[in-house]
Amino acid sequence: MKEKNLEHLVPMIENIIQRYFLKPVDKQKVNKEHIIIGLGSGGTVAELVKKISTLPNKENFIFIPTSIQIKMIAEKAGLEFTDETKIDNLDLVIDGADQIDHNLNMIKGGGGALFKEKIIMYSSKERIIIADSNKFVNKFNLPIPIEVHPFARSTVTKKLESMRIIGKITKSSQINNRQNKNNGNLKSAIPIIRTNQKGYPFFTENGNIIIDTEFSGIVNIEKAEQEIKSIPGVIEVGLFTRKNNTKYYSVNSEGKFSVKTSASVSSSSSSSSSSSSFFSSN
Repeated sequence: MKEKNLEHLVPMIENIIQRYFLKPVDKQKVNKEHIIIGLGSGGTVAELVKKISTLPNKENFIFIPTSIQIKMIAEKAGLEFTDETKIDNLDLVIDGADQIDHNLNMIKGGGGALFKEKIIMYSSKERIIIADSNKFVNKFNLPIPIEVHPFARSTVTKKLESMRIIGKITKSSQINNRQNKNNGNLKSAIPIIRTNQKGYPFFTENGNIIIDTEFSGIVNIEKAEQEIKSIPGVIEVGLFTRKNNTKYYSVNSEGKFSVKTSASVSSSSSSSSSSSSFFSSN
C-alpha cells in the first residue's frame, strides 16, 4: 500500500517542536524532573513522535501513549515511557481529531482509541489538537463512535435506535416541547457495529466493540456526550467537548496552518503568539 505523503505537516510540526519542546522549562510552574506528555494516535502524531526522537533534549520528556501503534513507533524512536499512575500529572497531550465543529467540539475514535484518549485528554493541563483543515466543519456530518462492552451490544444498539435528537435542552419547556414535536418527523438513529476488512467485528485494544452511530440531530453536544455515556454498557463516546487550555492546529495541503483556541483567538504560521504555560517566555 502506498504511503500517504505527509510533507505538508513539516512546517506545523516544526512550530510545535519550537514552542513546546525546545524552549527552557519554567521551573516555577513545573517542579519535577520530567515533562509528561500524553500521545494520541494517527499518522500526524506518529510524524511528530519521529521528530521528537531527534531532539537533543528528548530525555527531558516522558510519554504516555494511548495506542500500540504510537507506542511501537515511540519505542523504536528511543523515547522514555511512564505508566498510567502518572496520568494525573500530565502536562500536555498531543492528538488528532476526525472532525472539529465551529465551536471546537470534536469527534474522535476513528482509530478505536477513544477510551484512553479521553482519559488523558480530560486529565491534562494543556492539549494540542492537530488536524487537516478539511476536518474543521461548521456542523458534524460523521457517525459518532461509541465504545461498548460486547455483553451490552444488543441492549445498547436498541437504546441507540430509539434515539432521534440527542442532547435536548430541558431548561425551557417551550423549547423542549418543540423538540419533542420535531422528534416525530425525524428518523431513528442508525447504529452500525464497526467491522474490519474481513467483515469481523472490530475490537478495541480494551476488548470492546465500536458502534458508529448516526443521529438525526444534536442540540447540545455536551449534553449529548453525557446522555450517550449514561447508557449501561457504553464504555466511552467519541464526542470531546472540553476545550480549556487547548490549541487547535489546522493545516492545509500546502503546509499553511493556523492555530485556534476556544476563545476564538487565531494566529498564522508566522505569528509569535504565546507559548505553552509550562515553558519560560524568555
